[in-house]
Amino acid sequence: MKPSTRAWWRMARRPCWVATLVACVALAVGFALLAQWQVSRAVIEATVEKVDSETIVPIESILTPMTPQQMSDGGRRVSFDGSIAGDTVIIGEKPFDGVDGQWVVTNVMVDGSCLPVVVGWAPAAASPPTLEPSSAVTSWTGRLVPSDDILGDDHMSSVRTKLAASDLVNLWACNSIFDGYVVSEKALNGLTEVDSRPPVPNSVLNWLNVFYALEWLAFGAFALYFWYRLVKDAVERELEDATETQP
Repeated sequence: MKPSTRAWWRMARRPCWVATLVACVALAVGFALLAQWQVSRAVIEATVEKVDSETIVPIESILTPMTPQQMSDGGRRVSFDGSIAGDTVIIGEKPFDGVDGQWVVTNVMVDGSCLPVVVGWAPAAASPPTLEPSSAVTSWTGRLVPSDDILGDDHMSSVRTKLAASDLVNLWACNSIFDGYVVSEKALNGLTEVDSRPPVPNSVLNWLNVFYALEWLAFGAFALYFWYRLVKDAVERELEDATETQP
């Protein structure tokens, strides 16, 4: 027998079901708070932290040797004093204006630590110039860039296509090295200047957190529906018991 609305309300006002309602409401509130926390996490992760990337700062003020580079410091213009150690590597597959080319990267010693510096671009067909070591300390300016993912390089090929400090620390026999590399604002030895642009803020809303928030809200709604269904079942049982006891 289908219970009437009046019978359902009489059952719902009983102390035991009122206490059950309080527990379900508390559970739903807890789920709502968890949903709010998930949404706040999604918003925080999507917030872009604005960093002044164009003001030149000493590299030592934002990065020290043998320490990881902060993501917020990638793309900042830096200055430093150093001397060319003479170690040079070529990074291939660097096209420019539709022409296949390569980067010339040299080792600049900054207070005894290695710093990879991109000093220019040359066509792939051209023989890149060699940079002689020099003990003269000169001033440099450039843009700090995080290291490439060295695991993405083809280690079976003789051509390097990734530039990473972890790859050069042993090649150059460095006691210490800066994480990442610097693209020099001035090209050396007739090379073409490498274009280094300010970083583009990248903000993506974490939809997984939003999905979790919707799940918590669904759990809260189910907790209230669960209480409603329990009361309805209790009314139906009473009606069935009353029907069975009638002659």
